[in-house]
Amino acid sequence: MTTTRGTPMTAAVAAEVSKLWSLRAHRRAVLAAPVVGAAVAVLLCATVAATTGRALAEHSPADLVATSLLGVDAAAVVLLVVGAATVGVEYSTGMIRATLTALPRRGRFLAARAAAVGAAALGAGLLSAAAAFAAGQLVLAAAGLPAVSPLEPWVLRALGGTALTVPFLALAAVFLAVVLRGTAGGVVGALVLLALPAPVRWGPDAWQGVVLGVLPSEALHSLAGLTAEDAPFRLPAAAAAAVLLGWLVPLYGAARAALSRRDA
Repeated sequence: MTTTRGTPMTAAVAAEVSKLWSLRAHRRAVLAAPVVGAAVAVLLCATVAATTGRALAEHSPADLVATSLLGVDAAAVVLLVVGAATVGVEYSTGMIRATLTALPRRGRFLAARAAAVGAAALGAGLLSAAAAFAAGQLVLAAAGLPAVSPLEPWVLRALGGTALTVPFLALAAVFLAVVLRGTAGGVVGALVLLALPAPVRWGPDAWQGVVLGVLPSEALHSLAGLTAEDAPFRLPAAAAAAVLLGWLVPLYGAARAALSRRDA
């Protein structure tokens, strides 16, 4: 598909992918994300007795898998910083003008940037989920406990659903960085999305079930099958996916509108 100004979408995406991987800091951060996820998983699983007051053997396999997959949140933080930085660096250096001169259709530029960052983040998310799960299983093996098969259907769902945390937050950071014209705004905004359930849980029980269900973190947990079955905010997979799109689509729209109504 080619724009009226001669820039094919495939070429725009290829240019954004090349730009993302040409920067050493971005490349190293993407490759380091699975290592960060695994390291955090080891730390959380190794200290579960101290943090919960219950021995490792007293926890169910599902609880321990969920604990290890919290390492993916750490990997997501790495990628959301990368996502925000891909925009923030261009604004801070003035390169955004050259970028928009080369690709004048700003909506096309934003879509290409989102595709490049989203693809890298999805790959990093899948590797981070696998690494965090494997790291958790190593802790179990070291403690003499039986391992959980990665081929169990509920484990595969947990891995796949948790992995989506990384591209979701990376894309949110890209869009927020465009709206706020800087890396810091994109990073802080995406971190707020990640942390939103914490203050909500301090509120009355009566509305937690309603509010938590429409927050990105809890929707991702529902998608991964990690939400307790009796939790009032547990969502079917399709509804959880709809919630995530319900956050990303308006953020994309806000970013596109911000690009369209102002000079770079």
